[in-house]
Amino acid sequence: MKLLVKTNLYFLILSIPILIISGVVSYYFITGELKESNEDMLLDRKIMIEEYLKNNDSISLRFITKSKEAQINKINNLDLKKENQTIFSDTLIYDKIEKELAINQMITSNVKVNGTNYQIKIWRSTLEFEELFEGIFFLLTAILVLQVIISMLINFWVSRTLWRPFYNAIHHLKIFRASDNEVPEFEKTCVNEFKELNHSLKEMMNKMIMDYNSQKKFTENASHEIQTPLAVIKSKVDLLIQSESLQPNDIELIIAIDDACSKLIRLNKSLLLLTKIENRQFKTTEIVSAEKMVNQSLVLFEEHIKENKISVEKNIQSDFLINMNTDLCLVLINNLFQNAIRHNINKGKIVISIKHNSLSIQNTGQEEPLDILLLAERFQKMSTSHLSTGLGLAIAYEIAEVSGLKLKYKFINNEHRFTLKVK
Repeated sequence: MKLLVKTNLYFLILSIPILIISGVVSYYFITGELKESNEDMLLDRKIMIEEYLKNNDSISLRFITKSKEAQINKINNLDLKKENQTIFSDTLIYDKIEKELAINQMITSNVKVNGTNYQIKIWRSTLEFEELFEGIFFLLTAILVLQVIISMLINFWVSRTLWRPFYNAIHHLKIFRASDNEVPEFEKTCVNEFKELNHSLKEMMNKMIMDYNSQKKFTENASHEIQTPLAVIKSKVDLLIQSESLQPNDIELIIAIDDACSKLIRLNKSLLLLTKIENRQFKTTEIVSAEKMVNQSLVLFEEHIKENKISVEKNIQSDFLINMNTDLCLVLINNLFQNAIRHNINKGKIVISIKHNSLSIQNTGQEEPLDILLLAERFQKMSTSHLSTGLGLAIAYEIAEVSGLKLKYKFINNEHRFTLKVK
């Protein structure tokens, strides 16, 4: 969820209780004001009727009583305590137009005018509380809906204008590669926070490029410097093995040295390859045929397969075409085959399945699943073979990651399956 959307969501959520409280306060305030206004109007009419009585204005009195909004009755005895006493009350009066009982506010007053006692009743229709409540409720609902619409429009406008430099910076971060040796140009902005962000990103990217070049140079130099003495040691050991004056114990020691030297050479090459993959040094891509790469790998490992008496079964529905670097694709499939052969059993089997969107290599082996959390870890050996460097699957997973592929492992029917798919 975007920051602006989340901010507006919080704003709307917090607005709801505020609107409810405002509605309750408005309801009681409006009803109070209406009641007070009605009382003032009824008091004014009472005073006006008293004046008509004092002036014996029978025409005005008759007009008021015929309007059925007032009632004037003479009374014989008037309690001194109730004289000039005014009582406000609510009553129900039948409304002929609406054909229902309507709430009216009424004032009752006992007065003595020109020696005659009168009881004056004046009433006035009031706004029904239910109608008032409904009106306030619909008004607040309309305000809330309008607020949502306005928030969406503001969110759209702010995203397109104010936050554009921020999204531009995120875009550059996504596509930035230190191997390109180029810092992107960020959009100019007058917002200080975005200026500081762009400045910090530029400094960070320059530092990453410097570190990348330093690491690349060190890796290449170290690999070259290590490879040369290892090659010399390997050649000298080969000459020693061919010597006729060696004792049996000496031959065993020299063979052990030769194996260790060969392992160091393979380890050095694997680490160099991993570094190049991580640094995205394999940029050239093309459409690669998985079936073709599988056939090349089978030819490469043909002797190993025969030596271990492993049967190979191919199930090809259609070719799996992958857009990636050809050399990396071959290394990836070779590593999977090497893993399937090395961790297989004598007279075991390897099943290769190719579909239009996946490549699976399934093999027999130990009758328990591998630890998925350790598969992509470096130097995690799944067998005790002295030929294993513990980097084969790590390289395979790294190649899949940089090539936009997904490598998954499953243990099915006591067999191990690695499946390669496009993300």
